Amino acid sequence: MVQNVFRLLSLGAVAWGIATAQELPLPPAYVCQRATGPIVIDGKADEPDWQAAVPLQPLRDIEGAGIPDRTCIRMLWDDTCLYVHACMQEEHVWATQREHDSVIYRDPDFEVFVDPDGDGLNYLELEVNALGTIWDLFLPAPYRCNGGLVLHDWDMKGLRHAVHIDGTLNNPTDTDRSWSVELAIPWRCIWSHGELPRRDAAPPAGTTLRMNFSRVGWLVRPDAASPCGYAKVTDSGGLPLPESNHVWAPTGEVNIHMPELWGRVILSSRPRGTWEAAAPEPDEALRLGLYAVYRAQLAYRERTGHFASGGEEWQAALHAANATLPSGAEIAFSCPEAFLLRAVSPRTGRVWLLDHEGKLVSTAPAFHRPEVYLWVHGEQDGANSSLWASRFRDYAAAGVDTVIIDGSPETIATQARLARAAGLRVFAWCWTLNRPDDGEALSHPDWYAVSRSGKSCHAEADRPYVPYYQFLCPNHPEVRRYLLRKAEQLAALPGVSGVQLDYLRFPDVILPRGLWEHYGLVMNRELPEFDFCYCGRCLRLFQERYGRLPADDPSTDSDWREFRLSSIASLANELADAIRQHHCAAACAVFPTPSIASQLVRQDWSRFRLDLALPMAYHAFYAETPDWIARVTADAASQTQGRIALAPGIHLPDIPPQALTAVLDSILHSGASGIGLFSAEELSPEHLKALKQWLEERF
Repeated sequence: MVQNVFRLLSLGAVAWGIATAQELPLPPAYVCQRATGPIVIDGKADEPDWQAAVPLQPLRDIEGAGIPDRTCIRMLWDDTCLYVHACMQEEHVWATQREHDSVIYRDPDFEVFVDPDGDGLNYLELEVNALGTIWDLFLPAPYRCNGGLVLHDWDMKGLRHAVHIDGTLNNPTDTDRSWSVELAIPWRCIWSHGELPRRDAAPPAGTTLRMNFSRVGWLVRPDAASPCGYAKVTDSGGLPLPESNHVWAPTGEVNIHMPELWGRVILSSRPRGTWEAAAPEPDEALRLGLYAVYRAQLAYRERTGHFASGGEEWQAALHAANATLPSGAEIAFSCPEAFLLRAVSPRTGRVWLLDHEGKLVSTAPAFHRPEVYLWVHGEQDGANSSLWASRFRDYAAAGVDTVIIDGSPETIATQARLARAAGLRVFAWCWTLNRPDDGEALSHPDWYAVSRSGKSCHAEADRPYVPYYQFLCPNHPEVRRYLLRKAEQLAALPGVSGVQLDYLRFPDVILPRGLWEHYGLVMNRELPEFDFCYCGRCLRLFQERYGRLPADDPSTDSDWREFRLSSIASLANELADAIRQHHCAAACAVFPTPSIASQLVRQDWSRFRLDLALPMAYHAFYAETPDWIARVTADAASQTQGRIALAPGIHLPDIPPQALTAVLDSILHSGASGIGLFSAEELSPEHLKALKQWLEERF
């Protein structure tokens, strides 16, 4: 391209690969919190509410490829409106469409889609360009099933919107910075249509909307003859090159009108500014599986003129679309003109129905089957791929849902493929501040944490407790960059749905009570040789912040305690945010409760912006009985105010198979959403049998 050709979005990015709708990860989710004051609709988002609101995950190419996204979208809500703000970095801002309800995406635009009840029908579309011109429309059904019926003259009464441009509009001679859109969409516009009751009131907290966002861009060049100063770049036939489509929830094809693949927006009762993980939707995979079969039927009708209505026709329809009927689903009814799919969820007991018109309905959940996580040391015994594939099938058959795989990126990528083939979800296991025998880290002695006694974790003779305790300093900027690179490398691996951070803490300043005798220690107070990090950098940062050095007895110094707690929390949040940039869940193995973790390892994980916490509720380490696991899990749920999903990890060597059922029952009633099993090395065939029997009997 010549130099004076401008790309409205970073379209020259290296892609992660194109994914079909069936291969896409689960749709993203976002917790939309409440505004605490009035929102002035001026496009600027300079109110404290906007500044505190959590951004959505970055946009991706509509077909699923990763892009270096330069769009920041935030949301809020109150009793009157749903608020959206999008800031789009752009060096050349232009627009031409000035008439209301004109085809806005002929310009670079920002688009919002809302399916308020998530049934796949009766949804809203709103487009706006840099001139502030609006196209608002209502679709009774996606284009694929209603012949293109769209209500173009439908208006969002009471809509407020504004555009702010950081630069100049339609001026190719300078370089702009961004343009922003701010929207206040009245709840009446969202809820008063289709089969929904007409009302002005906001939906109750906890309501989930299906939504998507799109940013359209065009490749342009300067053109003095054009009213806007730009002309679209054309192909050899004189037609404009295709536009870019960057979206929040990819659909796997250049068609955003697939509402079943849109993301979830969960309305929270909490005010903006407090981290709150999106509660997982246990039936999401089943719902998407039904829609994959639905799309297979649409494709079959496109080819043959009718729906598949018999066994052989159904097999042909599914085979052509590379789709399978989900476990627990059935073809309840089918004829050439209509069909009905039915499924009973093994995770919730909900009955799902999806018909030929794309209408989705379901019953209320009858129960909640917890997600079962299993830690796997991927390089533990040199097993070959065939043996690992067999193991993964055994884990899945017993009821394991997610495996957390440790090892090199190459090992994790290889085993992720095998695990996914067995029907398992995959998290990558990422060691953070403790990096045993890490050659790159060991080449930087200044990276390591230092004890109050002046001993560094770099030197083998000075490491606390065990040789593999090789902790890095959380405040060293090169350490942070290094760990970010490691976490992002794992998050970008194909087949990985999440990254589980581990050892995101200091060494144990006090060991759990059950380990004192093992190490020949009495730890009723903090001991200097186990108290970290007193490196020169940390002491200097503390002095800059508080104007002094730690107290002579640091265990009594609340500021010094807070300094180290915040050091760990800020690193945790930096890593978690980076992981989510790759559309992966950010999880962390943590000590049993935030209060216990704060005392023992300076890890107040109630401050971590996690999607999932896996508290290591290893009762024997604390000289407790198994019933302690449920108590401590309930304490953790209380201390985090239910803002983070919990899957307490149990130490299998301390729980014989015959006792597993009682432990699982207690966890089920403790406020946990999942259960972690540590680890595959200790998971005996008897444990697997007990797990499978428990799941079958309870659910």
